[in-house]
Amino acid sequence: MRIDKELAEVAEFWSTRYRTEGFIWGTAPSPCAYKAATCFMSQGVERVLELGCGYGRDAVYLANQGFDVTAVDFSAAALALANSWTMRGDGAGRLDYLRDNLVDLDLAESAYDAVFSHRTLHLVVSRERLNKAFAEIHRVLKPGGTACVSLRNPRDPTQAKTHGSGGEYSEVSFRPGHRILFLSDAELTEIVEPHFSIVAHEEVQERESRTQNYEAALHFLVLSKGTGNGGRFAE
Repeated sequence: MRIDKELAEVAEFWSTRYRTEGFIWGTAPSPCAYKAATCFMSQGVERVLELGCGYGRDAVYLANQGFDVTAVDFSAAALALANSWTMRGDGAGRLDYLRDNLVDLDLAESAYDAVFSHRTLHLVVSRERLNKAFAEIHRVLKPGGTACVSLRNPRDPTQAKTHGSGGEYSEVSFRPGHRILFLSDAELTEIVEPHFSIVAHEEVQERESRTQNYEAALHFLVLSKGTGNGGRFAE
């Protein structure tokens, strides 16, 4: 797995957290996974790539909805937990896990009908890497494919619990090493639009974690890879 030093530090933070906390958000699917499954079913999607699958709560759910899922994460500890779900038979035959770099995927071009990513893309901790991540999502999607992604927004109460890092990201004060790139609606749109048409953009809330009893605020976007230039639909 090719990965730069800063992303390697992020991956190690999450591996440590998975080893110590285990199922950080419980085992139920995220609210965004339900939204994505509904969207994908309406479009006849078969092959789904999940970026940042963690321990597999959403990957297992998507596989059990009938999708063929490739689930990617950069944390070895997360994938160890995820594989324990597969070994119990959940989603068996429709789910494969892969360790890979979220901004430089070792996957074929135009290989997937849809991409799903939940609470992950803000962890790449720079606008440059986030732009690369969206470029990679565009690359691996088939023409006309759909991506459903969520990432933290500045209305998230977590932002008030962070301190500056000297870089583009903020670090969570009560959880040292937890780095988050908070982007406004306009900032996120500026990064996404060169790659995709934005079909929908709304705010979704989900409990921050099992140990933090408040609702995290998330951007949730539905994106389309059109057949024209720049990911937009051809006229």
